[in-house]
Amino acid sequence: MYWVTIAIAPAIALVWFFYVRGAYRPVRKSLIALLFLSGGAAALLALTLNHLVEKYTLLWPGAPEQLHRILFWFFGVGLNEEFAKMVPLLLLFYPRRHFKTPYQGLLAAVSVALGFAALENLFYLERYGSLTVLTRSVLTVPAHAFFTAPLGVMMAYSRQASGVLGKYLWLLGGLSVATALHGLYDVWLSLDSEWLEWIAYLQVVLMGLLVLKLMRLRPTTVLKEPA
Repeated sequence: MYWVTIAIAPAIALVWFFYVRGAYRPVRKSLIALLFLSGGAAALLALTLNHLVEKYTLLWPGAPEQLHRILFWFFGVGLNEEFAKMVPLLLLFYPRRHFKTPYQGLLAAVSVALGFAALENLFYLERYGSLTVLTRSVLTVPAHAFFTAPLGVMMAYSRQASGVLGKYLWLLGGLSVATALHGLYDVWLSLDSEWLEWIAYLQVVLMGLLVLKLMRLRPTTVLKEPA
């Protein structure tokens, strides 16, 4: 039970960090909790999608062609996992009439992403043990939030877009950015090189700085009520 707490506590702490900074048009705690739990369900969806890619395509981690291995991390993992996170955001948050600011989108996105990371940590705890979970809690848990945060911001701009095409382009753009960040991070770690691992760590730091910049959109940017 102790290690279960260790596995999920970092994700909950990060949700709280983002929540307490959402003073302008805050999201209800009950909705944040629902989004966090839905992130766990998204992890199960992503697990299924990842399995289907490995089983029915040439893309898998041990593929003989390096290109196939790289594409697996972008499309078999990055796209699947970020799409899985996007599903509860579209179902539970995007249609809400009180969703008007970029920060609300960011907060919703990181809540789902951290719920995803918490359940994923439990999987890793069972399979690889406590040391792996400690490492993931420092690096991979915040990385999941940073991958998905731009998607939440771009969902906010999707809501203010005047035409249907514009709305879909913002959504597609957000998913593409999240997928690219996620896939690139996984590629660095998969290439079995110590200096490339350090690039992955640097990417997490840079993504964190990007998210801090996106958080500054909150006080001054209020999106109009969508038509």
